[in-house]
Amino acid sequence: MATSRMAAARTPRGPRASRARAAAAPAGADRRVRLDLDRRRAQLLELGIDLFSKHSYEDMSIDGVAEAAGISKGLLYHYFRSKRDFYVETVRAASRRLQLLTTPDPALPPAARLRAAIDAHLRYIQEHGPVYTAVYRNGVAIAPEIREILDQHRGVIVQYFLEAMGATKPPPLLRTALRSWMAMVEGASLDWIDNPVITRDALRELLVAGYAALIAKTVELEAEADAANAIRAD
Repeated sequence: MATSRMAAARTPRGPRASRARAAAAPAGADRRVRLDLDRRRAQLLELGIDLFSKHSYEDMSIDGVAEAAGISKGLLYHYFRSKRDFYVETVRAASRRLQLLTTPDPALPPAARLRAAIDAHLRYIQEHGPVYTAVYRNGVAIAPEIREILDQHRGVIVQYFLEAMGATKPPPLLRTALRSWMAMVEGASLDWIDNPVITRDALRELLVAGYAALIAKTVELEAEADAANAIRAD
């Protein structure tokens, strides 16, 4: 009995005990907690991509998201402030995934590299067509932040091409050509989602041809501009 009382006396309790236990916790404990939180958040965003691929923004409720995730609404609010915030972060996560999927493979020849990237893009929208359509057609109306996400996404894709060309200081005409091709890809993708009557291979080759034509014309116009500038300089 005396031993038990002595052990109890040596065991700290209350707020001071909590601080002592926290101080004595392993140094990696906080990092593990953060990793667990980040992992859980990533899982919720994966769920968001799936949910918004099947349901419109208006049809989804925060209660429905929490139920699909198997967590309480209060816990969901711990990660996202609102349904709108959840939607924005889901779109951001989808953009990052698509950027990773379409990262050019430097081991491939340039033409094969382009085809592989387009194939990855088209496979993605085959799987997530509804959310792609919703984002590119109505996303900005739901949340203005979507415009910034889309512009950043386009900028990353354009940078892929510039790096492949070794264009550290691309002329404005080349940047315009690449941005125009991105608009072509988006427009063709949306039309294909609505009217999937052509094969993925046919659409890929159409986009490859569009890219080749734009780049060829850009090179021609830049050469003409350089020649004209040389004449003026003389």
